[in-house]
Amino acid sequence: MDRKTLDRPPVSQTRVRRDLAALGVEPGTTLVVHSSLTAIGWVVGGPQTVVRALLEALGEEGTLVLPAATPQCADPATWKDLRVPAEHLQQVRDHLPVFDPRTTPTPLGAVPEAFRTWPGTLRSDHPLESVCARGPAAREITGEHPLAFSEGPGSPFDRLNRLDAWVLLLGVGFNRCTALHYAESLAARRRTTTVRFPALDNGRRVWVEAPNVADDDDVHFPVVGARFLAAGRARQGAVGEAPSILFRMQELVPFVVDYFDAVL
Repeated sequence: MDRKTLDRPPVSQTRVRRDLAALGVEPGTTLVVHSSLTAIGWVVGGPQTVVRALLEALGEEGTLVLPAATPQCADPATWKDLRVPAEHLQQVRDHLPVFDPRTTPTPLGAVPEAFRTWPGTLRSDHPLESVCARGPAAREITGEHPLAFSEGPGSPFDRLNRLDAWVLLLGVGFNRCTALHYAESLAARRRTTTVRFPALDNGRRVWVEAPNVADDDDVHFPVVGARFLAAGRARQGAVGEAPSILFRMQELVPFVVDYFDAVL
C-alpha cells in the first residue's frame, strides 16, 4: 500500500476551539452550523474533533444545531447528484426507504453526520429537511416540523430565528445557508416547488406531496450573501484553514426579505 504524505500542518481541537472564540462564538449561544470538513484542513480526529470543539465553545448553556437534510429520500426524479434513467425510476420509487429520524444518514457532510449520532442529539422528523440539535433549546427547536414549507413559518428555522440564533458558515458559502430559504419563505414573492417523498400512513406506504420554497441553484443566494457581507453585517475569519462567516440570523433575515421583495 502506498503511503500518503500530508503536506499541511494538522488542525487540532485546541486550534478549532481557539479559532471559534476569535471569530466570536460565545458560550451560551444557539448556533447553527453549515460546514465543510475538507475546508478546515487535516483535522486530527476527523469530524468528531470539530463537533467536540463546537460543543466546547458553546458550553453547557449553549445549543448546537446542524441541518441534517436527506434529499435521497425524495422522489428520485428530483435527485441532482445522481441521475436515474427513466426506465429505472419506478423500480427505485418502489424500493426507496422511508425516512427514519433514528437511522437515515444525512449526506450534507462528515460533520453533520457525526453530530447526528452524537449522544444527546435530537432530530426533527421532516422526511427531507430534518434538523439536529443538542443543548437546552434542542427539544424546542426539533419538536415540530411541518411538512409544507419545511424551512418557513412554524419550522425549526422559525424557532431558531425567534431564539436569536447565530449562524456559522464554516468553510462554505451562503449557497449552503438554510436561513436564506427561511427568509425567502417570508417574502411577498417567493419561488415555490412541490416536493414528493414516501411515508408510512398507519403502516401503509404512501407518497406524499407538499409545497416548499424552491432550490436557489446559486442564482440569488451568493448575490445577497455578498451584499450582506459588503454591508458589514457579519464577522469573517478562519477556523483551521476554512474561511468562515458568523452572523445573527435576525440580522440576515430582514436583509434577505428586502432583497427578494425587490428582485422577484
